[in-house]
Amino acid sequence: MKKLLLLAALGLAPLASHAQRSTMTEITSVPASDAAKAGLAEIDKHHLLLGPQPKEYFEGKTKTELTKIRAQEELAVRDSSVKFYEENPKDPLRWEAVLHLIMIQPSFIKDIKPGFEDAKGTDYKDFLVIDEEAKAAWDKKLATYEAALRAADDAPWEVKEKLASLDLSKKMMAGRKDGSFTDAAVGEAAADLATRFPKGKAALGLYMQLFQKSGKKGTPDARGFWEPLAKSPNEAVKTRAEAELRVAAVQSEPMDLKFTAVDGREVDLAKLRGKVVLVDFWATWCGPCIAELPNVKKAYDTYHDKGFEVIGISLDKAEDKQKLIDFAKAKNMPWPQYFDGKHWENEIARKYAISGIPAMFLLDQNGIVVTTNARGEKLETEIKRLLKL
Repeated sequence: MKKLLLLAALGLAPLASHAQRSTMTEITSVPASDAAKAGLAEIDKHHLLLGPQPKEYFEGKTKTELTKIRAQEELAVRDSSVKFYEENPKDPLRWEAVLHLIMIQPSFIKDIKPGFEDAKGTDYKDFLVIDEEAKAAWDKKLATYEAALRAADDAPWEVKEKLASLDLSKKMMAGRKDGSFTDAAVGEAAADLATRFPKGKAALGLYMQLFQKSGKKGTPDARGFWEPLAKSPNEAVKTRAEAELRVAAVQSEPMDLKFTAVDGREVDLAKLRGKVVLVDFWATWCGPCIAELPNVKKAYDTYHDKGFEVIGISLDKAEDKQKLIDFAKAKNMPWPQYFDGKHWENEIARKYAISGIPAMFLLDQNGIVVTTNARGEKLETEIKRLLKL
């Protein structure tokens, strides 16, 4: 446990599972040359090693070795970022490199004193020998890069949005310590980002934080939270607000859903009035969904003859259509499955603001959603209540 705490403090916490990822900002507003792709990929390669790693990455390495590796990779991010920036003075994507310089501050560790392996808590800092002269020189140089980015008129808006988000994160961290950064301030910051970056997603992230914290999710008050945002100048916020309002609507009005299932069956919720229906958003690649499956099957087997139906909404990818069909057959899942192969862009999932799975909408006999979290024991409890069993 002590080792894990120290690794976390050093930014070296292990992952239970590890998937290929990227630290790059998604930039579509400017084209990327081959030189830019190569240069940014080099930066990304080193930056990735500073994030969470799979458990096997830590095997056979001491804390001292891991710390030295991290220090080396910090400098590698800096050097590759500076190289790309300096060699491409007219490429707008050079500002992406500057973002990495701002995000990754090298520790400039030049030596580690004996006893570091047994250090506890924040005491580990006492064992690090820092090259203060090199650090000061770099801080001065970094300030010029950051100032150049803030004054740049050719920086992609995606980079500007990320910079604004970094600035805001610093303010939030400092403000939440002394209580000066309130939820109202977060809302104001979100509105500002929404206006300045109408195609960005940073504003939506802030609104989602506020929504989760508000306790309004799944309640009638959710409508009041999202209605003003349905008029937002930001595309992502507006789309999400409209979807959340549809979720709110089906908690007071019948849910409308009609499609041809992957096996050819015609599905129409309107024809299932009088029955309790579970609309299950899931995917074959989703571990928690698979873990929930026995519970859904048990409910189906127990209550189907009494008026309970299940409709699956698969978020599987296009190339996994046959996998879905085979999986449903192997697991004895007789209910229909909606499949459009669009993964997280699944039409029905987007329509109802699904951002995580499993998501389970339970409808009463009138087609009204009574809960959007019908998982575990709650599923059977609600089914029995609705069926009056």
